[in-house]
This record gives sequence, C-alpha cells and structure tokens, in this order.
Amino acid sequence: MPNIPPDALERLVRDTFVGWNTPADDATWVAAMLVRANLRGHDSHGVIRVPHYVRSLKAGETNPRPKIQVEYETPTIARVDGDLGFGQVVARRGIAIAIEKATAQGLSAVTLRRTNHVGRLADYAEIAAAAGLIGMVWVNAPMALNVAPTGGAARRLGTNPHAVGIPGPNGTVAMSLDFATSVWAEGKLKVKYARGEAVPPGIMQNAAGAPSTDPREYYGDPVGSLLTMGQHKGYGLSLAIEVLAGILSGTGAARPERGAVQNGTLMMCIDVSQFVPPADFHAEVARVFDFVRSAPLATGAKEILIPGEPEERTSRERRAHGVPVEDETWRQLAECAAEVGVTPPGVR
Repeated sequence: MPNIPPDALERLVRDTFVGWNTPADDATWVAAMLVRANLRGHDSHGVIRVPHYVRSLKAGETNPRPKIQVEYETPTIARVDGDLGFGQVVARRGIAIAIEKATAQGLSAVTLRRTNHVGRLADYAEIAAAAGLIGMVWVNAPMALNVAPTGGAARRLGTNPHAVGIPGPNGTVAMSLDFATSVWAEGKLKVKYARGEAVPPGIMQNAAGAPSTDPREYYGDPVGSLLTMGQHKGYGLSLAIEVLAGILSGTGAARPERGAVQNGTLMMCIDVSQFVPPADFHAEVARVFDFVRSAPLATGAKEILIPGEPEERTSRERRAHGVPVEDETWRQLAECAAEVGVTPPGVR
C-alpha cells in the first residue's frame, strides 16, 4: 500500500478531471475535497471515489461544466439546481449562499438538486463554522440505495448522512460532527472490499437478511445491505432525512428505480450572534467541552475526545507521512489518469 504525498495526490486527481473537460478551478476543488477526506481519515470519501466519478463523466451522468442556477430565493432561503455538476462544486456554491444569507438575516436554508455525490458533508459544515456560523447539512441518494430498514432484509434507504459544525473563536472550528445514519458509510465497506478484509459484526447483512462480515456478500448477486445505526433510531433519522434532504430539495425520496447517484441536499446556517454574544457562546462551548472531558475514564479508555479531534490528529499524521492508498485503488487511479495522458507521481 503506497503512501502518497497529499499535494502530489491532489495534482493527480485534479489533472485527471481536467483531462475529462472539467475547468481547472472546479477540478482543483474536487481534488482538494477528496484528498481532504483521506487526510482526515475518511478514506471512504476520498480518492477511492475517483474511478466512480470518471465512469459517471464517461456515461454523461456528471456534467463537468454545469450552469448552476438559483431557481428561487428569498432573503433567507434558496433552491439551487446543480445541472448535474460535481457534487462538491454545487455544494461549494450552496454553502456560500447559505453563509451569505445567514450572515445578513441570522438564519438560512438552501436546498440542492440535480447534483452528484457531494462527498464528505463535514467539509461544508466546517466552512460555515469557520465563518462564525453553526452549519448543518443533510443528504439523501434516492436512486442509490444500500441500507435496510429495521426489520427488513433488502435495501430501501441510502446511508443518509448529516453533519454539524460548531464555530470557535477567530475563525476556528470548535466541533465537527459527520455521520451516516447507517452503522457505516458504504464507502467504508468499499475500502474493506478493496483490501480483501472482513468487516466487524453488526455492520451488514446478506441478501437473506442474515448477519454477515463478508463485504463480497454486500456487493454480490443478490446484493446484501447495510444496517442502520442504533437500530430503530438510525432508521427513524434516515427516514427524516429522506424528507428533509430528498423531498424538500425536489430530488425526491428513496424509490425502487435505480439510477446515477444524485444527492438531495439541505444546508442550514445559524448566526450565533443573533442569539447570544459570540464571546459568551464560545466560552460556554468551551465550558461544556471541558466538563465532558472531566468524566472519569471507562475501562480501557485513554481519553475523551470532542468530535473532529480524531480527524485533526489523522490529518497532521498523514500530511507528515503521506496518504495511504490501497494497491487496488492506486491501480485504478493510475488507470484513470493514463486514459487522459496523466502520469502518476512516484510512490513511497
């Protein structure tokens, strides 16, 4: 498994997408978001996605040069049509609109439709938090289902993630929370499949609804399914996100028709200064974090972390030593690059 310097990995991904007629600025942004996911330890949303994105470009499912349009807006809300662009590009526009409106009005809500896979939601919640706002993002994928409802033995829902970013003082991010409503994001299963590894119990089931730890049964014929986190609790939250992100955006909710990944998205921002003085807000956030950390450690635990801290540690480590990329993923990346005349960097 090679370790690739993050800058070199970004250049490889950027140049590959430029080779598929993506404007340099957009290709740079998508590459940065994918590698950022790897840097923060979420390989499921990193460069492992590049081959899928390239297949989507080839099939005409992703528009490399979208004309993103605001279909409707008021001072606080907007409906955005992504024209089937890269999800990261459409989401960049969406969060910019949400930040602008919340800064002016105190609160905003922006929906995105006709957008491809937006990637790691925390990136956009963190952008809002760095601007001094609470950022929240919800996403569904109505024609790319992979999760069984509680008690079911077949796919009826997407992984339906949501994210929350809490601002800290001076443009910092105090907390970053991002998780799927399934036990695992599907991409984490893809990583295990690429590595030829089993998954822990309680993550997935086979086509008969029996527990399984073999990701080959998930991707087989007939297919298996992921399980919801917290059983009925994750299931209920997932259904709510079908409404919030899917139906509200105009993308639609989970349905039997299969098709390309399109992420119905809802982004909301809150200006904390409209509710409490920012200094008081930051002090109270720090106080509750300190109080939580003061709990005695459970057996076997070494420390209590705030959401976002593990990712920051992983990012420092991988910036210093490179991003580990599975051999099969690296082979596919090199293949995608070679198709457009791009030479991969050396590995270490």
